Amino acid sequence: MQKYMEQSESIPGGEIVSSEDRLIAMFAHLSIFFGSLIVPLIFWAIYKERSKFVSFHSLQSLFFHIAYTVVIIILAVFVAIVAALTGLMGKSGSTPPTPDAFQIIIILALSFFVIGFIFGSIGLAVYLAISTYKGGMKKYPIIGKMVYSRVYGN
Repeated sequence: MQKYMEQSESIPGGEIVSSEDRLIAMFAHLSIFFGSLIVPLIFWAIYKERSKFVSFHSLQSLFFHIAYTVVIIILAVFVAIVAALTGLMGKSGSTPPTPDAFQIIIILALSFFVIGFIFGSIGLAVYLAISTYKGGMKKYPIIGKMVYSRVYGN
């Protein structure tokens, strides 16, 4: 507990990170709940010259939120197309068709996949937020390596 009460903590690379920097970086990851794209962008703009730690986590969070938003849009369009192709979306003015078992299974499977993706992404963001507050340098898959090399030049 004493470790988290300190004013600053050393992280890999020798950078000294203040508790304020850790808190800002944590909120960049938690912004998946509010201001998904705006909050990390603001944090990055403010801290890009002051703290590589905050810059890394805010950029990483920003790119993750962009990828998350794009995937959600693609999944929503895909589910709508599948629903249209399976005949679940009736013509306007007519009575809706009764779906058969195959259509229900397809829509349920897609729904569970979308819900799993959403909760998995939120869980990953919360995990990285907690790790970040502890001074960790955990990375999102794929995005993390690219952002790390851009910020730290390695």
